[in-house]
Amino acid sequence: MLRVAYCVLNRTSHIIRTRTQLALNTPKPASLILVWLAALLAFNLAGCVSPTATPAPPATPAEQAAQTASLTVQTTPSGALVNVDGEPQGVSPLYLYLSPGDHQISIHADGYAPLTETITLLPGQEGIYAPALIDSAAPSVTLTSTKSQAPWLGQAEIHVTATDNVGVVELQLLLDGELLGAADGGELNIEFAPADLTGVAPGGVYTLTARAVDAAGNVGQATLSLAIGPLPEPTVAAASATPGAQTPTTIVTTTAVTTTVPVASPTPTASPQSPATPSPAPTIAATAAATAVAATSLRVTSVTIPTYPYTRFVSSAIDPTLGNYPLLVLDRAAYEASNPQPVPVTYKLLVLENKYLRLSILPNLGGRIYGCVFKPTGNDEFYRNPVLKPTGWGPPSPPYPAGANWWLAAGGLEFGFPVEEHGYEWSARWGYDHVALADGGVMVSVFTRDWRRPYVVVDITLSPDTAYFTVRPRIVNPWGAPFRFKWWANAMLAPGAANAAGPELRFIFPNSEMTVHSTGDPSLPGPGQPLSWPITNGRDLSRLGNWNQYLGFFARPAAQGAPGPSGAESFMGVYDTAADEGMLRIFPSDVARGAKGFAAGWSAPLDWHNWTDDGSGYVELHGGLAPTFDDWYELPPGGEISWQETWYPVAKIGGVTYATAGGALRLAPGANALRVDLFPTRAVQGQLTVSLPGMDPVVRKVEISPANPFGQEIVYAAAVPAQGQVAVTLTDARGKTVLSYRGQITLR
Repeated sequence: MLRVAYCVLNRTSHIIRTRTQLALNTPKPASLILVWLAALLAFNLAGCVSPTATPAPPATPAEQAAQTASLTVQTTPSGALVNVDGEPQGVSPLYLYLSPGDHQISIHADGYAPLTETITLLPGQEGIYAPALIDSAAPSVTLTSTKSQAPWLGQAEIHVTATDNVGVVELQLLLDGELLGAADGGELNIEFAPADLTGVAPGGVYTLTARAVDAAGNVGQATLSLAIGPLPEPTVAAASATPGAQTPTTIVTTTAVTTTVPVASPTPTASPQSPATPSPAPTIAATAAATAVAATSLRVTSVTIPTYPYTRFVSSAIDPTLGNYPLLVLDRAAYEASNPQPVPVTYKLLVLENKYLRLSILPNLGGRIYGCVFKPTGNDEFYRNPVLKPTGWGPPSPPYPAGANWWLAAGGLEFGFPVEEHGYEWSARWGYDHVALADGGVMVSVFTRDWRRPYVVVDITLSPDTAYFTVRPRIVNPWGAPFRFKWWANAMLAPGAANAAGPELRFIFPNSEMTVHSTGDPSLPGPGQPLSWPITNGRDLSRLGNWNQYLGFFARPAAQGAPGPSGAESFMGVYDTAADEGMLRIFPSDVARGAKGFAAGWSAPLDWHNWTDDGSGYVELHGGLAPTFDDWYELPPGGEISWQETWYPVAKIGGVTYATAGGALRLAPGANALRVDLFPTRAVQGQLTVSLPGMDPVVRKVEISPANPFGQEIVYAAAVPAQGQVAVTLTDARGKTVLSYRGQITLR
């Protein structure tokens, strides 16, 4: 037994040898000495080394290295507890000396799956063990609401935060399993507006679920029950008994929403993110009638539009050249590979209505004015696409982020910001509010939702007795640094009943030269080149039927206007002489210097399948702050800019020679008479004076309105020359000028 032990000692480490030597040096009882000597003699005879021989010399460094191994332990993440063969060694990173052979390594770290492995070390080996631990901890999620009961026509702010030991890569908020919003970080804020959501009813109780996912796929969630308030009783406004007092608005179907319109501030209130998917809205049945017939009404309803299912192929991105301004980009290849087909989608619709106009607004599609029905004719002057279909047009990529070049040709008047070609906000969900005006009119404000970055507010006003509406954009830079941007409002127009632009549509621009933006017509100048207007190479390009391929053009060098009491005023528009109907924009050309026209062509147009499914079409009128798409506008730190435009339908006057906010005038010279047609934007009782060279002024008492414009021939006196200056003035019963024109025209 002792012999075996001693032989093993000579083949093991010095640590074990030391322990055995301690055991051999222990005094032995005399009775055991003989037994020990006999065993020793037998051991020597077997060839083992005698204990009385000279002790072995200490091991050399090379021998010691051959008898041990080293191991470096480096874990990801560091700080993990390391055990070797069941014994704790410390936290990583570690440098260990171990004997050659097999060792069991165990790693433990909070939030990660434990790891146990067996490794083998060779004598003298310098090993490295660097495992990556698997994240096993789900994110921690907090879900709160500012209100325990969300008012049906109001909003509750929903806040979601998520934390994780590694990081949150996706955060979602769902309402009874339907996605409300998402973020790619650990924070999400949503303005929860019950009336905007399909499947939500007044008085119901619904479950909000916040779901967070980390990079390893671990999921954490939190839930919250949220009650919805009851449907308010419709309110009917009573006329004010005090002269000059504010007259409440008649709300035909619902009470007012409670969204607050943003105001400029050095430290603007942060607004929640808006969901990527437009939120549909339920139709609310009308239950009350207006008491003041002349007042403008506002109602909240809905419209269902067949929509191609593009939303699941849209993702969030940022534009680093514009201070990381957010946008939505489309994975077009994946979208087209899905063989998409349109499905009905319901969108919230705000309807403003007075005696002459019915305006509709889609807050969930960029706050656009979706329709403008001129009630005397019953026609919508804006194009309304019967299907929403992603086109390949939009902000060009490059220079803008990949996937930015997409757009829904929905129709109406959209607000393009902060870049050209429809911008980034055209598809976003905008906030809205309304104000009742003292004259019985209504102002609806639509606005982008994040006031921590440069934002837009557009006030849309419809007075009770006018055939026009006003649009007042306000752009605010809350940053402490300059912000450069582009603003282009785009009206898609199809005057008349056909929902299509016809060959007799005329572009109306008071310019003699244009700058080509783009064209497919090789007979015309190229991009950036001047274009004579309206006649180019004997072709009248103001008439759509004379076009070949597509053409886009800007007023050159900028929009032109005549000086007025409040600055330069200009006009632009379209008029379809076959439909005898059109649309006009009146604007301050010293502020809004951009005026652009576009059409897809006529004899060889762009394929309508690009934007619709039924062959319908449109032309575009763009109004911008800068003269062309190549030009930028810059706001200083804390700066803002605003201006007002007047838009109105015009009908039954055969065309437009001149226009102001008061009305539109057409002068059509003949061989023996001058045809004078005048469309007023409100009812006028007064006097029309027409002054021609070579004859006395012609004065007519008139009682005209948007539904009944003026039209008459003024027979020439013999002395009227072939050309000369003509003046036309319309005044009301108080002698106030409604419209005044003076210009040189060909008379005969």
